[in-house]
Amino acid sequence: MHTGPNADQLELQAAAREVLRKSCPSTLVRQAYSDPRAWQDLWKTAVQMGWTQLALRGIGPDDLGLTTLDLVLTLEACGGALAPIPLISSIGVAAGAVRTLGPGALDLLTDLADGSVATLAAQPTGQRLPGVPLTLDDAGRVHGSALCVPDAVHADLLVALCSSADRTALAIVPIGDGVLIEPADSADPSRPLAVVTVDARAVESAIVDLEQAIAPGLLALAAELVGTAHGALDMAVEHAKTRRQFDRVIGSYQGVKHALADNYVAVERARALVYGAAALLDEAPAGPRLWDACALAKAAANDAALACTRTAVQVLGALGQTWEHDIHLYLRRAWVSAALFGDSSSLYHAVGRRYMSGGAA
Repeated sequence: MHTGPNADQLELQAAAREVLRKSCPSTLVRQAYSDPRAWQDLWKTAVQMGWTQLALRGIGPDDLGLTTLDLVLTLEACGGALAPIPLISSIGVAAGAVRTLGPGALDLLTDLADGSVATLAAQPTGQRLPGVPLTLDDAGRVHGSALCVPDAVHADLLVALCSSADRTALAIVPIGDGVLIEPADSADPSRPLAVVTVDARAVESAIVDLEQAIAPGLLALAAELVGTAHGALDMAVEHAKTRRQFDRVIGSYQGVKHALADNYVAVERARALVYGAAALLDEAPAGPRLWDACALAKAAANDAALACTRTAVQVLGALGQTWEHDIHLYLRRAWVSAALFGDSSSLYHAVGRRYMSGGAA
């Protein structure tokens, strides 16, 4: 199993980073804090660049030969730029769950590839890990509420994980009558969250495996967090190489350079786990090891993003405490994305419990 990117994939990521460098300055991220339409022009760019076509990777007659690693590399670039678009919610998380339906999901995935926005409702009340927050009755109606639904305020479709006769179902509900979206406080307003209450008929539903539906979302969030961590680390390293105190650059002091070296190791560990999980998702999308691999990648990426952003604030000193400096934008994104779909301790605990009970392969 090959886990690293090839030259073409690295070129794809470099192209994405160049587009984001020009089209997604930090001023756009700040604008998205208060302007609910700020994301739309960048979203049109993402669609034109073909990033949304990653929803169709490996499926359909027009398959371009893209892989999950291509998606991971694109999301990593978006994480580094803090792109305030619903690419991760729609193409990474929601489409990842929909893909478990197989070729029968081609029409829906095509809509997402063409720019329609979907989000996944998978956070029950009172739980730290994703699960089944809604119910699907015999008449095909979806009932209940889900917390912390990302980008729901931008979505056209709700992909809902539902309990149905003691099994897990995936239901597709158009955003409209019967779907109440209540915006919730988010530490990162460019990644809006909402409580979604549903009492509406599903236009499509099917029985799915819960772990198989959730695993791609864990991986997608992990990929974005790796990019966010690396972006914050680069900012801290650049400052440490130029800021001088007592006639020496601060990066020469042991306390600074060791902290940054530890951050680098954390980022590379998380990146390796993300790339490995991406390869496994393509090779064995229904395999017993998939959820564990994606959960460990997400946990490691959580740790890396939180460590890198916190260290960057410390390295920047008084600058890092100001609204004008961009490091707080990275810290806010790390806070929110690290909590979505499970914080590190919850994920590590879940994987360890599965291992001790013999549930992990």
